[in-house]
Amino acid sequence: MKRTTKLLISVFTVLVSVLSLCACNKIRQNSLAVSETAAESIETVEENNEKISEDNALRSSMSEHAPKYKNAENDSTKHIGSVEGQNSLIWLRDTMDIQDIMFGAAQLGYVGGLFDEGFDTGFPAWLWENNEAMLLKYPFITEIDKEHIIGAAGFLYCIVPVDENATLAINRVQWNEKTRSYDVTDVIYRSESGEPVLLFANLDGVAYESDTQVIITDNSGNTCMWDPSMDANSYLAPCMTETGASRLWDFTEYTWQTAPSELKPWLADGWCGMTAEGLAGSQGTGMSWCVNTTEGESDRNAFFSLCFYPEDETGGTVDLDWMYDDGDDFEEMWSGFWTIETELDGPSLVTISLSLVGGKSYGVKDGPYYMSETYPMLISPSGEDLLIGEGENDICLPFMSESTKASVLKLSVG
Repeated sequence: MKRTTKLLISVFTVLVSVLSLCACNKIRQNSLAVSETAAESIETVEENNEKISEDNALRSSMSEHAPKYKNAENDSTKHIGSVEGQNSLIWLRDTMDIQDIMFGAAQLGYVGGLFDEGFDTGFPAWLWENNEAMLLKYPFITEIDKEHIIGAAGFLYCIVPVDENATLAINRVQWNEKTRSYDVTDVIYRSESGEPVLLFANLDGVAYESDTQVIITDNSGNTCMWDPSMDANSYLAPCMTETGASRLWDFTEYTWQTAPSELKPWLADGWCGMTAEGLAGSQGTGMSWCVNTTEGESDRNAFFSLCFYPEDETGGTVDLDWMYDDGDDFEEMWSGFWTIETELDGPSLVTISLSLVGGKSYGVKDGPYYMSETYPMLISPSGEDLLIGEGENDICLPFMSESTKASVLKLSVG
C-alpha cells in the first residue's frame, strides 16, 4: 500500500506542515463548538418569534455558517425583519426570477397536533428543531409573523411569490364527486402585497391528498393555481402551465432533513458531499488530509495524517498515521480500505476499515488493532477542508473522542 513512499511523504509533510496546519485547524477542533461571539447574527424582530431564543446559544454559535447575501439596503421588499432575513428573501427571489417561475415553495415537515406548551412557544421550537439548516440559510422564515402563518397542524409549506406585489389567495377545498371538481369550503387568506407565508395543509396527515388551493397572480396579470401536496416520490407536487412550463421553484433542501443535526449548519454554508475523486484525487499518490489536535480523550496534541488512495469511483486504500507534537516518530500507523456512497446534496457516507500495522504503539498498546466504521463526510466549497462526522456506531478515529461531533481536516499540499 505504498507504505515506504507514504512514510517518506508523511515525514516530510510533518516537518514542513505542522506549524501552518496547527494554526489552520485549531479553529474547529473535534466539535462544532464555534465561537459564541456570533450570538447576535440571527435576530428576530417580530415579538412572537422571540420565543425562539430558548435554544439561542446553540443556534447563534452556528450562525457564522449562514450564507451571505447581497445588500438589501435600497430594495423595496415589504418584508420587515432583520437585515439577514431581508437579504435572504431578496436573494431567494432573485434566484427564482427566471422565465415562467411565479413562486417558490418549501416543505418544512409535519405537525400532527397541538403543541403542549401552546403554539406561540411550541411552533418556533419545533421549526428550529426540524429545519435548523434551512432557517440559517433563509432566516426570513423565522421572521414570518403570526398574521402570515395559516393553520396550526398538518404539513407545513413556506410559500414565496416571486413578485413582491403579487396577489395571493388561499382556500380550503373539498372534492365533490358529483361535479368531479374541488369546491371551496373556506377562504383562509387574502393578500395583495406578496409577503411570504407559512401554510399548514394536508390536514389529515396524508401529504399527497389535496385539501388546500393556492392562487397567485402577479403584477403582469399572470395567474397560477397550486395544490400544496407531495408526489409519489415525496417531492413537492408540480405546478405546470398548459404548455408544460413549471411555475414552481422548489427550494426544499430534502437531504438536509435527514442529515445529522451537527452537520446541518455546514450544509447551510455551502459544504456538500464529495465524490471518490474529491476525497482521494485521481492520481496514485492519493490525497492527504491533516489535522493537529488532541489525541482521543487525552490532552496531548498530535499531528494526524489521513491519506486516501483511489482505485475506482467507489473506493480504494487508506493510511492513517499520527505522532505527538513532541514525538520523534509515528505513534501509530494504520492501513486499510475505504468505500464511499456519494450524496452531493448531503453528507457522503465513507466506510473506513483499518488495521494497526506499525508505529511505537504497535505490539504494546492496549485496545483494538482493527476498526471499521462509516462516517458522514462533507467537503468545503473550496475543496480544501474535509469534515468527518460522528460514526454510525460511535467508533472513533484517533483524532476523535466520544464527545466529537465533527472534525475538520485540511488538505495537505505538496
